[in-house]
Amino acid sequence: MVPLPRLTDLVQLTILPKRGLSSLRQVLLRSAAAVVLVQFCFTLGVAKFKLFPQVEGLQIALNATLAENIARSTQRSLTRPMAAVQAAVYQLGVDGARAAVLNLAIMQQLADSNDAAESVYTLDRTGRVTALVYPRGESAASVRSSADNRLALDLSQSEMFRSIEKHKVRISPIFLSAVSDRPMIAITGPIASGGLLAMEISLARLGQVQNGSDVGDGVQVLIVDNNGQIIADSDGVKAKQSAMLPIEAMRQLETRGAGVIAIDEVPWFASSAKISVGALDWRVVVMRPEALVYQPIFNIVWASTVSTGILLGIAVLLFVWIARKFSHATETLSQDALSLEQGKIPAPRRFRVKELHALDHSLRAMASNLLQREALLKQSNEVLEARVEERTQHLSHANAELGSAMQQLKQTQADLVQAGKMAALGSMVAGVAHEMNTPVGNARLAATSLVYRAQQLRSILDSGKVSKSDITQCAIDFEEGASLIDKSLGRAADLVRSFKQVAVDQSSNRYRIFSINEIIHENQVLLSPRLSKAHIVVTVQAPDQLEMSGYPGDIGQVLTNLIENAMVHGYADAPSGEIFIDVVLLARERVRIQVRDAGCGIPEVSLGRIFDPFFTSRMGQGGSGLGLAIVYKLVTQSLAGSIVVASAVGVGTTFTVELPLHVRERSEAVT
Repeated sequence: MVPLPRLTDLVQLTILPKRGLSSLRQVLLRSAAAVVLVQFCFTLGVAKFKLFPQVEGLQIALNATLAENIARSTQRSLTRPMAAVQAAVYQLGVDGARAAVLNLAIMQQLADSNDAAESVYTLDRTGRVTALVYPRGESAASVRSSADNRLALDLSQSEMFRSIEKHKVRISPIFLSAVSDRPMIAITGPIASGGLLAMEISLARLGQVQNGSDVGDGVQVLIVDNNGQIIADSDGVKAKQSAMLPIEAMRQLETRGAGVIAIDEVPWFASSAKISVGALDWRVVVMRPEALVYQPIFNIVWASTVSTGILLGIAVLLFVWIARKFSHATETLSQDALSLEQGKIPAPRRFRVKELHALDHSLRAMASNLLQREALLKQSNEVLEARVEERTQHLSHANAELGSAMQQLKQTQADLVQAGKMAALGSMVAGVAHEMNTPVGNARLAATSLVYRAQQLRSILDSGKVSKSDITQCAIDFEEGASLIDKSLGRAADLVRSFKQVAVDQSSNRYRIFSINEIIHENQVLLSPRLSKAHIVVTVQAPDQLEMSGYPGDIGQVLTNLIENAMVHGYADAPSGEIFIDVVLLARERVRIQVRDAGCGIPEVSLGRIFDPFFTSRMGQGGSGLGLAIVYKLVTQSLAGSIVVASAVGVGTTFTVELPLHVRERSEAVT
């Protein structure tokens, strides 16, 4: 009798926790801690990989915009003087005292209208200074002294005078001015007298003009050429010292446009913008201290992280309070379960949570139902045991009947296999008999013809009118008839010998040494009537004089069944066909025999069952389903070999048999 579970066991399985398990409060607290940790890590990840790059991108865009603005402002500071020089060259007079006064006035106005202008002067055709003015702001004495000292100064060897582009308004590269004795750039334009009008631009003043823009505290602005030479800067110190921007910083700014560079071991966050005016190829570099750029970013990330941590802390405290309430309710339910274990049903409790109230109600209802079902289970168990005993007796009787049926089935299968062999042998005998009718009939016809010719010869001899031509013709007829009789009887003898050898091999199944070519030839001869009728050609490729030792009858039966399978199934609906038999000597004294055709192929659904007994695709059409089953049994058991099949619908089928070159002789042949 199957033991029934007790009510207390069911309660322990469903309600009470086992030893070593965590309490509900611990599980909830661990879950809350995991959620908080995940949320905090998520916040840090968002701050690092989302917020930080966005704020950094804003700082990069701000720096780049500032660099672009300063670059445009610097470019305007250079293009405006060029336009002013362009306008002035058309206003300058050619000669005369009145024209000289007017020319000086125009040059003075040109010098005063540009904040970065250092001096304005004219050169004659020979390159000598003919007039010179300075911007107002210096003392009159110093201006007059400088102008007087540099009048008639020879600048014919200067780059701006010798340049091939002096016929148009242009801006020169940086040079050491002989007029101002400082590095300058000059804007020159041709005048009507054949000389030049030149305005020298002070690099220091150019840097001071750009530094006057609203660039913010702590920001430094550099103007550098394409070699990294600092042309102008915010405070003028680096330009005076002929400082160079590091090559690594130049390359970084050219490729990325912005980044952190180190100048004098101080990290700067820099952006660059290109200035292209005339032949000048300069860059404006705006630098801000790295701490000034990244400190606001760190402050934003820190503030967002701290605020998230505070919110998560508040959420954890609230969750802990809820977990305490909920765990107290579950502990109460656990105490009620212990009471149920002791056989007591406690009084109903009232819970504020709907699900807990329903659980308490279900627990009590379950206890009542379990008591009722325990009684029903006892009764059902007794009935079940009686039925099991009765079914056991029936199964024993059925098992005995099944064993007897299996024995009968095995015997029937053996009889069917033997019947299949006999049917194949009978079909072979009928084919041989049909094939022998042809040579025997030919021999009989030739013998009859010879008798008739002999009678004719006798008549000629009896008549006494014998001629040489008659004797010769009779001799030829006798020779042809005898030759035909010899060939026909040889064919019949070959058929009888092949049939006899195959019959002996398959009936006695004795162990002997044989040639695989002879076995293939003998079975091919016996199947030739059916092959000829079906218009099927057998092509054999095998090594000469390949000898094997074993049971030739089994090999012959395997080959016969495989050829018949290809003929009956592979070329069932084909008007003709070809079967290939390939024999290859393998290593380790093994032989591989392949029988392949190019017929209709075997469907994939049937490929795994073709060696099963009684499985055939021509059920009701003469197929017994035993041919390939016999082949599989002979190859794997009698010949100690293996057989595999490969086939594709519409392509053909290939049976590959591998056999040992020398099969062990057995005490009792397998049939």
